[in-house]
Formats: sequence, structure tokens, C-alpha cells
Amino acid sequence: MREYIVLTKKDHYNDLGIVRTLGEEGIRPIVVTTKAPPKMTSISKYVKKVHFVDSPEDGVALIISKYAVSKEEKSFILTGDDVSICTLDEHYDELKDYFIFFNAGTAGRVKKYMEKDAICELAVKYGFDLPKTWKVKKGEVPSDLEYPIITKAINSHGAEWKNIVFICNNEQDLKNAYEKMHCDTLLLQKYIEKIDEIGYQGFSINHGKDIFISIEVTNAYVIPDKYSLYWNIKNCDDQVFIEKAKALLTEVGFEGIFEFEFLIGKDGRKYFLEVNFRNTVCGWITTVANMPIVTQWCDSMLSGTISPSYYHKIPEGFKAIAECYDYDVRVKSGMISKKEWRRQYKAAKAKTYRGRKDFIPFLSFMWYKLTKMHH
Repeated sequence: MREYIVLTKKDHYNDLGIVRTLGEEGIRPIVVTTKAPPKMTSISKYVKKVHFVDSPEDGVALIISKYAVSKEEKSFILTGDDVSICTLDEHYDELKDYFIFFNAGTAGRVKKYMEKDAICELAVKYGFDLPKTWKVKKGEVPSDLEYPIITKAINSHGAEWKNIVFICNNEQDLKNAYEKMHCDTLLLQKYIEKIDEIGYQGFSINHGKDIFISIEVTNAYVIPDKYSLYWNIKNCDDQVFIEKAKALLTEVGFEGIFEFEFLIGKDGRKYFLEVNFRNTVCGWITTVANMPIVTQWCDSMLSGTISPSYYHKIPEGFKAIAECYDYDVRVKSGMISKKEWRRQYKAAKAKTYRGRKDFIPFLSFMWYKLTKMHH
């Protein structure tokens, strides 16, 4: 029997979106996760069975021992975090005969293109704009730096990738930032003052040769140097982008769910940031928009083609919200009133914590947030 397995490093709304999407289609997935709080994915009403493990590495071992049963009817493994996709990628050869999972046709290849310098090189090759970038050893100051710059980790699956992001206006700022870092190599990138961010959610089959872009996501508000958690959702009609994305994914050889991310600078140009080779928070939004990339990818992998019937017109004014953190960012900081926030929350078609028919994970997260904040 074909199983749908969700592997996650941490019980997270990226993976909860996968579980809910499958569940609404009548598929009850198996969840393999660590015990880290808060519990969300593992307590969804749609879950058939949960296995708790110490790490994604242990998770893959468990999946192989319990579910590598049929080469004819392969089971799916889906994921929404970088560590899990790396682990699957490293075990490509052991998994490929029994499972269908996000991959690039050979072990280690997805991981290679999760390195920022490797993916940025491809982005330039296929005609995307990139802020000027320097790859340096910690402590190094290139002579041609143009301040302000932002420091970035080479990969997002290392332990400290979020802790090395600094904006530096001069050499002294950069030297101070270096003292706080624990990595050996990093990227310095010309800091672009953004007026917006734009993301594209989609999936690919046949190792990148066929792709489907489900939604285009832009910010409903912009806070400098922070992510927006309230979004405008539209169909993607940018054929130039689609062709470039397809060329890049074909070179990687990727089949799976992906997200392309860009910044829009004050100059109006679209600057490439990264590709996520996994489901993101916006995966759930595609489900609410009637183009569920999770199940559409699974079906397309089985049929070998992407059906034209997958495309749906998104209504004007479609908004989505990551409500639990958006409330903190905007109401607690005094950016907007509670009343205005409630109005926007109600009007948002896709709510990434609350979901549609599966409320326990949302309540669990709210309880976790309240108790964690009171400790």
C-alpha cells in the first residue's frame, strides 16, 4: 500500500500545511518528527500515525526500516525543512527504489544547490539579477566592497545560519559582525533597500523539464529588514520568469516542490535571493487557492505529466496571513490597532496556523505561545 510520509526536523507550519493538504484530499499521512515543542503537525486530526525520533537522520533510518516495502507502489516522503531535505538527499541511493521524494537524480545534488554561492551562480547564468556578492573567509575585507552590505550564511541547513545576518554600513561594522560569528566562510552581499518581496510557489517533475507555478506572493506591508507575514496572492503570469526558472531547475535536475524568492529594490529591479527546494508556509496557501502543490506534485510524479486542469484563476484581493506572528509584529509594536488587525485577519482567505477544518494544532500553538511567554 502506498503511504504518504511527512518527515520534519521540527513540528512546524510548513509541514502542517502538507498534512492538512493531504488530509483534505482524504489521504491520511504518517508523520515522522522530533519531540521539540510546540506540537502542531503531529496532532493534526488527519494524521494516521506518528513516529517520534531524535533527528531527521534517525527519521530516514526508521522510514527505510518500516516503509521500504514495495518497488512497484512507491510511498511518498514530503518535507518542509532544509535539514530534512538534505538528509533525504544524502540517502538518495537507499531511498530511490522504494520512495518518491524531492530529489535531483543523484545523491548530494540538492544539497549542493542549497549552498547560496552555487545557486547564485546558476541564477546569474539564467539571467536573474543578483546583488553584488563576495564569498569570503571570516575576517576578510575585500577591497572593492560597496557599503551598506548584508552578511549571509552560505547554507541554511547549518546550525547558526540566522545568527550571522548583519547589516554593515562601514568596515568597522563588518569587523564587529565578524567577532559575533562562528562560521569559517560566508557571503557578503550589497544591501538592497527593498520596497517589496516576491515569491513564487510551484513544483517540478521530470527533473525540472516540466514545472507548474501555482501562486505569486507579495507583501501586503513592508517592514525594513523583516519578513512580512501578511501577503497578496495572485496567479503568476510572468512567462519570462517561468522560462528562466525552468532552465535553472532543469540544470539542477530537481523534481519536487520549490519556492523562488526575490527582493524588489527601490530601482524597481527584481533581485534573486534564493530557491527553497521544499514546501514552505505558502504551500498551504496554494491549497486554499485551489491549486494544492502537495497533491498536484504527487499526482504528477505518478502520471509523468502536469495536467492543464491544475490552473485556477485566483480571485482579486486574495490575502493570506501567518496570524500568530503577524499579530506580534504589527499589533504589539503599535503598527496597527487590534480592531484593524482583526478585520484583516477575518478577510484573509488563507490562515496558515488556523487552517480550515483542523483546529487542534492552532490551539496547541496558542497554548505553547502563552505558556512560553509567561516563563
